[in-house]
Amino acid sequence: MSNHDFLENSKFKNKEQLIEELIELYAKQITNFSFTYVKDWGMAEDITQDVFIKVYDNLDTFRHEGSLKTWIYQIAANRSKDILRNSYFKTTIVSDLLESLMPKKGNTSPEDTVIQIAEDKTLAKNVLALPVKYREVIILYYYHEMSSTEISQFLQVNVGTVKSRLQRGRQRLKVTLTKESEYE
Repeated sequence: MSNHDFLENSKFKNKEQLIEELIELYAKQITNFSFTYVKDWGMAEDITQDVFIKVYDNLDTFRHEGSLKTWIYQIAANRSKDILRNSYFKTTIVSDLLESLMPKKGNTSPEDTVIQIAEDKTLAKNVLALPVKYREVIILYYYHEMSSTEISQFLQVNVGTVKSRLQRGRQRLKVTLTKESEYE
């Protein structure tokens, strides 16, 4: 059934029922999709809410040039990118990532601690500079300690794809970190 037929001939009696059905069909997928951009569940859930509010407000202007699903995903991508451009968000994510990388208090000397913090900041900066498809698997694997299988299920891609992205992400990090150490 085409989108136009879905909207025109659907069992829904009003716009609210249609939105409820769209939320039921796509909310989880949109949250997962948004998470791949923003790397924060709360923010991804907020984006999902924003997306369906926008869908509700603009349903009458939907032009039927593509599928309803792709239209919803495009709204989610645009909203996620808007959030990423927000400097407060960038600062928060970087500081959270750096905090997770900070060495734990122990028997290390102040000098070792300073060296470790500098190395961690460099690594975090380079991880965040990776393309999204590599960055997401690196963060999920190393910082959220998810297995390749869990990442595969989460991202809804093959385990082989996850392993390949991990390998390529590591290679890119190695090249970047090697170049940076040569310049020091």
